[in-house]
Order: sequence, then structure tokens, then C-alpha cells
Amino acid sequence: MTRLALPHALILLLPAAGYGTFTRTDTWDFGFIASRHEDVRGNLHDKAVGPFYERVPGDDHPHGWAVRPVASTFENPDLGTSGYDIFWPLAISRDVREEEYRRALIFYSYDHGDDNPPRDRLWLFPFYFQGSDRQGEDYRALFPLYGSIHEFLGRDEISFVLWPLYSTSKLNDLETVNVLWPLISRTTGEDKYRARFFPFYGISRDEGKFDKRFILWPFWNDVTYHYPQSHGSGFVLFPLFGRLNLSTEKTTWVLPPFFRFTSGEERDIIHCPWPFFQWSSGDKEMLYLWPLWGNKKLGGLDRTFVLWPIFWHETDTHPEGETFRFRVWPIYTYYSLLSDPAESGEREKLAQRTKVWPLFSYRRYGEDSLFRFLELWPFRHADAVDRNIAPLWTLYARERSGENVDHEILWGLFRNQKRGDDYRYWSLFPLFDYERDARKEEVQGGWSILKGLIGWERDGERAGLRLLYFLKFGGEQKDDEP
Repeated sequence: MTRLALPHALILLLPAAGYGTFTRTDTWDFGFIASRHEDVRGNLHDKAVGPFYERVPGDDHPHGWAVRPVASTFENPDLGTSGYDIFWPLAISRDVREEEYRRALIFYSYDHGDDNPPRDRLWLFPFYFQGSDRQGEDYRALFPLYGSIHEFLGRDEISFVLWPLYSTSKLNDLETVNVLWPLISRTTGEDKYRARFFPFYGISRDEGKFDKRFILWPFWNDVTYHYPQSHGSGFVLFPLFGRLNLSTEKTTWVLPPFFRFTSGEERDIIHCPWPFFQWSSGDKEMLYLWPLWGNKKLGGLDRTFVLWPIFWHETDTHPEGETFRFRVWPIYTYYSLLSDPAESGEREKLAQRTKVWPLFSYRRYGEDSLFRFLELWPFRHADAVDRNIAPLWTLYARERSGENVDHEILWGLFRNQKRGDDYRYWSLFPLFDYERDARKEEVQGGWSILKGLIGWERDGERAGLRLLYFLKFGGEQKDDEP
């Protein structure tokens, strides 16, 4: 709490010393030193010491505070989410309705909430594990000595003694025993059996589906498929030759995986050699001249690259609409989501994201948008970045919601706010500021030089001058300016 005393005191004391232009008592502006202003959605923001302190008070809308880059908190009543970060991403806390998640370096805890039976985890990864699974069964493990871990690595349960000397795992009806993992293993289950003495010999059987085997892996692999819709057998003698002869397709490999020739009912495939030339037709159409150019079409997906991995273009048509992506790695990314024309008769842009790294980013969802310069975060947008570090490098920001627009340069050195046609405010701290508010019956506003050294104020038809911060001269005034 001591760390927060200075910015909170600054927020409380500055309005009393302000003698500024603002006619409203709930907002004020001392540029990058400290300010209280409304954002484009009508929520108050307290800021101090440039980008280092910010607080959004309230209870019925998203709120929280940040002392950047040390710590931040947030709460969103609409989504039922809350949490905090300490030196993000080193320590984080998230509450999503009834679920609680905590992580600090390698310490991790999770509580699923009101589950019956309860489900929770307390891990010091990768050394100590304890918790209760969705069945209400408790577990503990001290890795690699002894214990059991539930719901981990895609398994229902993993148990071990002096791992990798001995371990077991369960997944649904499958039970696996490992000795000197991954050398010796045996898996049993309903209609399934797998065993291996790696790399000398291994088998895998799924009754009614397939039988697979390897001998001196990876040199010899063979398989027999029993699916009613596609059955047959095949082998691979690595790295020389391979054949797969199914009822629905025939495949030949030469120097696998470099040369492949497949002819089938659903698709034809040629790799000659892989990955430089790849071609397929049928349910998946693809032509790759890697790394120069490539195109793949599968269902509603149409993806193209040029000079892999630099240039990427992708269009994906799905029930929600159409997604478009374009990327010039690592400098430029563009994303847009268009609505389904069947919904409204024409395509509407629902969302857009643009980033020219490290210069600027722009994102829009519905009527809300944000433009930021600079943009040093190279990855996809994350709310934690916005809360904890992005304001530190944001030299200019423009935020819009409908007809409400805010511009800010150098954390408040310059501000320009517009609320439709009824409200305007702009300030160049500490030289000049101007405000006009026509959202009530009587127009309010004014201007000032050096935060009240000289200024003019208006409250309805009453207007007057202010000199030397304390002196006021005024009377009835109907003109907009004296």
C-alpha cells in the first residue's frame, strides 16, 4: 500500500490546486503529471506520472488499477472475470466466475469452484504435484521419486516410481505400463493392445481398425487396415521404399518422406521431393513450390504463402462469416471478420486488427476502435499487455466508440476529446486548454492559458474572466467569447 500512497495523494490534491478551465467538478487535467477524464465509453480514468499509474474506479463496469510495470488489477462484472498481475508475466491471478487460477514463476494453483466433488490443483512444476480430479480423487507426487498426477499431459492419471525407471498411465479404458520409458511399454484396453521394446520391436492393434508393427524403428514399419470403408495393407522400408495398398487409394514412397505418389478416390497426392514440391487434388487442393510459393484449399479455407514464412494470405469462410488474414512476417499483420451475407444481405465488417510492428497497431470491434503508436508487442493482442506494459511505449493513442473520439499524445501532454457534436475538449499542457459542453440545457465551457493565469469561463448565460488563478471578473454574457 505504501507504494500506492504517492499517486493516490497526487490524484486527490491536484484538483484543489488546479484553478483550471474545466467547468465539471468530476474531471480535471494536468497533462502527464496527473488527470481525471472520461474515456469514450463514459468511464472515469485517474492517471499520474505519465503512463506509470492509472486507476479506473467503479463497480458496474470494467475497472481496476495499474502501477506499471509492477502490478495491475482488473474486474469485469459483465463477464464475471477479475484478477491481478505482478511483474507480468511472472505472476498472475485470474478468477473466471467460480474458477480460480494462480501462477507465480513455477508455482501454479487452480480451483474449479463449486464442482461437486471439488476439483483443484497445487503444483510446483515440475517437482511437486497435489490436487483433486473431477472424480473427487486426491493425488500427490514428488517428481521424479514417487507419486501420481491426475489429468496431466492428456492422461487421466500418471503414476511413477523413480521415473523413468517405472511408470503407469490411464486414459479412459487404456492402461499403460512403462519400464525405462520410452524403451519398454505395454498398453491394454477394450479391443486395443500396444507393446514395444524400443527400438527393436513394437506392435499396436485396434480390433476392427488396424494392426501396426515396427522392427528396428525407423527402418521397418508395416500396417494392415480393417476399416470397412477403406481396408488394405502397407509397409515402409526406411529410407528406401514404401507401399500402401488400400481399397480407396494406392500410395508409393521412394526415399520416404521425400517422394510420395498417391492415387485415391478422395484425393491424389504428389511429393517430388517433399517439402519443395507438394501437389494434391480432390477434397484438398494444394500446390507448394516451397519456399517460393504455395496454395492450399480445404473446405472454406484458402491459404497462400510467398517466400515462406514471410508473406501469408488466408481466407476462411465459416458459419459466422468470413475471416481474412494477411501477414508479412514479422512486420505486418492484418485480420478482418466479415459477417455472413445471408444474415443482412451484404457483408459487414465486424472486426479488424492491423499491426505494423514496431510502429503502430489498430483494432476495431463493432463501434469500438483503438489506434496506438508505437507498438512494441510483436504478438497477437492480449489484455494483459494493455494493462501492464503497452502504455509505457504508447506515444500517441486514438480511441473511438461510436461518435466519441479521444486523442492523446505523450501521456497527456496533448489531449483532444469529442463527444458527438455536443462536447469538445483539447489541451496542450500547460500552455492552453479549451472546453465546450452543450450536453445540458445551458452551455458550459471556457479556455485558459497556463491553467488559469488568464482565462474565460461560461456557465449558461453567465460568463467571465479569470486572472492570476484567483481573480474572477464576470457578469451576464450571451456571446460565445468576450
